[in-house]
Amino acid sequence: MPEWTSVEELDRESDIFKKMQHALAGLFLWEFVISLDFEWSFIMRKRRFNYPMLAYFGGRYITLSMFIILLISIDHTGEVNCQALYQCLGIFAQMMIAFSSMNLAIRTVIIWSSKYVAILLFVLSAGHWGVAMSATTVHAQQIPGQGCVAVDTNRVLLMISFIYSLVFDTIIFSLTAWKLSGAKDYRSRLVRMMFNDGLVFFLLVTIMNIPVVIFSSLNLNPIMNIIFNFPAATLSNILACRAVRRVAYFSDAPTIYIVSGPQLSPAVDNDIITNGISFATDRARSTEIHVQMDAFAIGDRPEDDGRPKRKVKPGSLGNPSYPVV
Repeated sequence: MPEWTSVEELDRESDIFKKMQHALAGLFLWEFVISLDFEWSFIMRKRRFNYPMLAYFGGRYITLSMFIILLISIDHTGEVNCQALYQCLGIFAQMMIAFSSMNLAIRTVIIWSSKYVAILLFVLSAGHWGVAMSATTVHAQQIPGQGCVAVDTNRVLLMISFIYSLVFDTIIFSLTAWKLSGAKDYRSRLVRMMFNDGLVFFLLVTIMNIPVVIFSSLNLNPIMNIIFNFPAATLSNILACRAVRRVAYFSDAPTIYIVSGPQLSPAVDNDIITNGISFATDRARSTEIHVQMDAFAIGDRPEDDGRPKRKVKPGSLGNPSYPVV
C-alpha cells in the first residue's frame, strides 16, 4: 500500500496527471479542429444563430480556454502565479460540466415544448450552476522543476457537484426518453438518433463520473482528488457538442415523402420532434425533391373487355411525377 501523501508518491502522481492532461488536450483539439466547419457556417451566415447555440459555443470555447491555461500551468517551469491559474482551471472545469448538461437540457425543453418542463429544468440548471461554482476552490503552489501542482481542494463540494450532475443528467435523459417513446413517429431516424445520443451521453458520462466521486470520497491526496475531474468534464463537453451538431446537421436534410396509393406521407418530418425549432438551421437548405414514378402494365393480361392492356411508357401522361416538399 503506497504512502499517498509522501513526496515520492506525489511526484509520481503529478507526472501521471501531466501526461493525462496532454492526452486530453490533444483529444479535444482534434475534436475542435475537425468541427470548425460548423463555426464557419455561422461566420459565412449560412446558418441562423439562435439561443440554444449560446450554451454550445460557451462550453466549446470555455473548454478551449481551460486547456490553454492548463498546458501553461503544467509546462511552464518559470515564475508564474499558480494560485490564479489553478483557480481559473477550477472555474472553467465546472463551467464545462454545467454547459454540457445545459445543452441537453435545452434540447429536452424544445422536445417537450411545455412550460412546466421548462421551469423544472431551468430551476435544476440554476441549482447545477450554483453547486458547480461553489466547488471551484483549489489551492496550488509551484514546485521547482515541475511547475504548478494542486496542494488542496474542497473534496466534499467536488463530490456534491458531480453527484448533482449525475442526478441532473439522469432527469434529462429520462424526460427525453419518455417524450421520444411517445412520439407518433417514434421509429423515425430523428427520434432514434436523439434517443441514442442521449443514451450514449448518459452512460459514458455516468461511467466517467463514478471514479470522480469515489476518489473524492477517499481523499488520498490533493492530486488524486481531482485527477479524473478533467477527463469527465472534457468527455461531457465533447459528447454534448456532438449531440447539438448532429441535430443541426439533421435539420439541413430535406423532408422526403413516400407515395402510398393516392396519398403522400412524410418519411421523416424534421419538425415533428422539435416543434419547428431546431439547432442552427441552414439558411439555404433545399426543401424539394421530385420522385419519378415509372408505371408499367403487363401487356398480355386482358382487360374487362377482353382486349390486351397497352403498355404505359415512362414519363407519359399515365406516369406522373410527384413533387415532394
